[in-house]
Amino acid sequence: MSYQRYTNTIRNLNVTAPFIGPEAQERQSGILFKARLGANESVFGPSPKVISAIKENATEIWKYCDPENYDLRHVIAEFHGVSSENVVITEGIDGGLGLINRLLVDSDEIVVTSQGAYPTFNFHVAACGGRCIKVPYKGNHEDIYTLLEKAKKLEAKMLYLSNPDNPMGTWWPASEIEFLIKHLPGNTTLVLDEAYCDTA
Repeated sequence: MSYQRYTNTIRNLNVTAPFIGPEAQERQSGILFKARLGANESVFGPSPKVISAIKENATEIWKYCDPENYDLRHVIAEFHGVSSENVVITEGIDGGLGLINRLLVDSDEIVVTSQGAYPTFNFHVAACGGRCIKVPYKGNHEDIYTLLEKAKKLEAKMLYLSNPDNPMGTWWPASEIEFLIKHLPGNTTLVLDEAYCDTA
């Protein structure tokens, strides 16, 4: 019997990167970007207040951070008017989506999303052994009604929706999202990615 270091799920993943980083693109082309718009970074850079806070705390970076992120979770919770128990801190959207998938998606379970949804999300589903069912856009919008219909019909474990959508820049109003939540089956978890909500 031959030894297999990695799981079947990992060995069967496509050898594809969802994104090629801007640094890699610059190295390949030999041309530096004037603005890194594709990296979804602010062209204005960080606020002077952020720079000041980083400088003030620079002498503390040698320490391990609080693994509970207690202070940050409480500040965010207070800002949004929710309990700190409803706030999870991760190393960015990729870390958050990976955590959600590892918590909820098991081998052969179905996840419904849009054809043009965030590619890294699909990789997390595949890495958990889940099956990603993709629904085409309707015009320039993610088709929430077909997403809902598919989730019901296929008894999906999860439905992923970005609102507003990137890269289309379109979004659904709160009333439509509330409709989706109200009619989603109880066994389907809605992952509502609102990373760009401040731009809608």
